[in-house]
Amino acid sequence: MSTPTVARRRPKINVQTLGIFGAAALIFLIFGVLNPAFLTVGNLRDIAVAASINAIIGLGVTFVIITGGIDLSVGSIVSLVGIVAATAMVTGGVPPLLALVIGLAVGALCGGVNGILITRLKLPPFIATLGTMSVFQGLAYVTTDGKPVYNIPQGFILMLNSYIGGVPVMVLIVAVVGVLGWLLLRRTVFGENVIAVGGSEETAWLSGIRVNRVKVAVYALSGSLAGLAGLILVARINAAQTEGGSPYLLTAIAAAVIGGANLMGGEGRIAGTLVGALILGALTNGLVLLNVPSFYEQIVTGSVVVIAVALDQSAKGWPLVRRSKTPTDVEQPTPQTVA
Repeated sequence: MSTPTVARRRPKINVQTLGIFGAAALIFLIFGVLNPAFLTVGNLRDIAVAASINAIIGLGVTFVIITGGIDLSVGSIVSLVGIVAATAMVTGGVPPLLALVIGLAVGALCGGVNGILITRLKLPPFIATLGTMSVFQGLAYVTTDGKPVYNIPQGFILMLNSYIGGVPVMVLIVAVVGVLGWLLLRRTVFGENVIAVGGSEETAWLSGIRVNRVKVAVYALSGSLAGLAGLILVARINAAQTEGGSPYLLTAIAAAVIGGANLMGGEGRIAGTLVGALILGALTNGLVLLNVPSFYEQIVTGSVVVIAVALDQSAKGWPLVRRSKTPTDVEQPTPQTVA
């Protein structure tokens, strides 16, 4: 009697991940050909710096999206944290390091409020964060009567907007946050719980996972990273503006989506989000070098997001387009022979 041959399973190749990196390489190649100045060391460093804020916000948004949620308040948190930290330093004489801690705490608190509204009041994430987006933005206006804050202490600027070995500090911060984010998502129980909640809240709850705690923690994480981005923005422009974070809402979400985050939940990649932010930064920089009017940037960004989602659905077989199975198409279970 012959022994049945067991087919070896080949390791799955993540087509989407390869596509993200391939798209990034193609974009850099195209702009490099169109304008040789694009691939110079100085310009590549400028791209990395420009992508830093999007990357940090996008990493927090990635965790939220994996749970099946959305955070529309991150842009307002960026503005509020920047205003609070700058005011504390300029008006209150708070040391830069303490202002950094205060900013992170304010961001985490704002994110925690989002999580509580969603878990305790059972508000849909879109509605809850849409409301707090307006509240946090209003608080930023109230703090300074809508006026920007200038004269940021030099120590704060050097802390977040200087160079170490020729590498911008904010780029190093992105690298550290990215590594920590990957470890948190892929190498901890918390990360497993985040993915489980995004896959199925009911199944996660039945498995003993405290779903509400996971959600609150994820939104607090998103808020703290948005706060960190707000602090970096203040150091970068040497001022705090009441609407400084507004442009980063859609681009941060776009970076996460381009990087492979599934808006239905259960899927997201830290490295993908970083590459997504880099792609958006490269597109903006390349268009500027080619003297393309700045208002075309939004058209390009929106088109890239649509294409990224379309390619994602294509890789999954376009389940909404495929022919529906008839009863005869459904595979029947194979009868088992009892020895």
